[in-house]
Amino acid sequence: MASWLLAGPILRFNGGLPGDIDRDVFMQLRWVPYYTLAHFHQFPFWSPYKCGGMTMIGNPEGSVVTPFILPYLLFGMAPGVILEIFLHLAIMFAGGYVLGREFGLRPLASVALAAMFPSSSWLSIHVGQGHLNFLSIAYTPWVLALFLASCRTKRWFPALLGGLLCALTLTEGNYGFVFTAMLMAIPVIALTIFGLSPRPLAAALLIGVFALAFSSLKLIPTAESLRIYPRELMISWQSWWSVLVSLFSRYQDISHPLMASWFFSEYAGYIGAPFAVLALIGAVSDWRKACPWVLGGIIFLQLYRGDTSPDALVVWLRKLPLGGNIGLCGRWVVPLVFCVGVLAALGVQALCDRPAIWGARLALVMVTVGLIDAWLVCAPNYRYVFRSPAPAPPGSKTFRQYLNGPTGGMVAANQNNMGAVHCGCCGYHIVLDRVRGYNEPGYRGEVYLLGAGQVKQTLWTPNRLSYEVDVAAPTSLVINQNMYPGWRVVQGDGEIYSEGGLIAVHVPPGHQQIEILYRPTHILWAYLFTFLATAVSVGVWLIEKRLEPPQPISCWPGKER
Repeated sequence: MASWLLAGPILRFNGGLPGDIDRDVFMQLRWVPYYTLAHFHQFPFWSPYKCGGMTMIGNPEGSVVTPFILPYLLFGMAPGVILEIFLHLAIMFAGGYVLGREFGLRPLASVALAAMFPSSSWLSIHVGQGHLNFLSIAYTPWVLALFLASCRTKRWFPALLGGLLCALTLTEGNYGFVFTAMLMAIPVIALTIFGLSPRPLAAALLIGVFALAFSSLKLIPTAESLRIYPRELMISWQSWWSVLVSLFSRYQDISHPLMASWFFSEYAGYIGAPFAVLALIGAVSDWRKACPWVLGGIIFLQLYRGDTSPDALVVWLRKLPLGGNIGLCGRWVVPLVFCVGVLAALGVQALCDRPAIWGARLALVMVTVGLIDAWLVCAPNYRYVFRSPAPAPPGSKTFRQYLNGPTGGMVAANQNNMGAVHCGCCGYHIVLDRVRGYNEPGYRGEVYLLGAGQVKQTLWTPNRLSYEVDVAAPTSLVINQNMYPGWRVVQGDGEIYSEGGLIAVHVPPGHQQIEILYRPTHILWAYLFTFLATAVSVGVWLIEKRLEPPQPISCWPGKER
């Protein structure tokens, strides 16, 4: 809430898109879908604009299958970024409040839960660095709230809706899905143990299954991408002193000096003194409500410490399927702060429940001071979102690859009709050194023949390429982009293959039109899973809305509302 209020005067468009380091990486992941849809009227399956060509929909950090593509299409790139940030903050705050009410908390305690989590520096500092994939965590409180609503009402549709929102944590980014799944385990285990009922497990299973089904349009291509090009193992750690500074120091700025094995911005997660005190009160006030979140906080704290020993918790976590793709340990501060936020809300509840009127007044003062403190400490990091754009190379009438600088400039090159051969220093990328930029030695053009003959490009779009070929003998047509599963010949007589890692087509003698198309493999299965999930959800909603209204009960252990 506090960060949201201050973000208004800070998030201003200065005339150019961010072009340095991570800002360049994640802005490009928005620009490519926006431009592909707006200019070519194609779904952004493929990106010829990065690393010499790579899957767009299969990029784990990409944001393609999301309703938040609409602000970009309606208002343009810079306003779209600002609207995306604002709307996700609003979603996160509203979800936190609803979650608090599902916990049976008073309105003030629910406000504390809703406001503390997004006001911490983990969000503002990551957004300031350009990490827009962290915005998908906005759905996490909603997923937990819908899980509790499903248990409370004894209806399945809230769980199915929770699966849809959980899917968005994956389709809009990557970390949100993992954090949501692990945070979900806390109330699931608690309700199963305290209630001695299998219903929480069933609701959680439905959320998980429908999250996978709804996200299959991105999940299936992403799984293939990670299998072909796994992420590099990122070892990181921090000391207890670094933990204390990252969580409790009021110096929460991107410019903060290095404290651990990575930049301070990767570890920051400010917890102000008022909220810390409220969390301590909450931890001891109602053990049945607090115990699951205390244990969850301890687990996330150990993951947050990182690779401190060969037996560290994060080392064991990497042994799980796809666990090797876990990024920097500092990012576990996000679920850690969430657990502290729940405990702080329980602390507000404990003060408000006291017979004396001073308890509620003290809680109001502490929440107000905590939010103002977070406002002053954390929100200024949003000013880093729009830094000066990178210098743009000369424009090109026809698309061609360009060797850009190592620290950014991808978006600047893309906007001038060029692909960026250098993938930048951060984010998910592939480094193959196959594609050549026009400003590099060995560049032979964007399309050429290995033998004698003539070739002329007749159509260029991200997903579809067409060429007029005239050759006297069998030869190969080579395209200056990386070969990847999903490219196929849809017109003409030829067979697609990899020529030194580049897209190539065997062509027979004669004059013909060769057209190739990219469609992700197994995409029809993804369409089918999404359709089935949607149809089942609508069917369950129609059936359950005819049932008798449920009795108002509280499924969470402890004091009733």
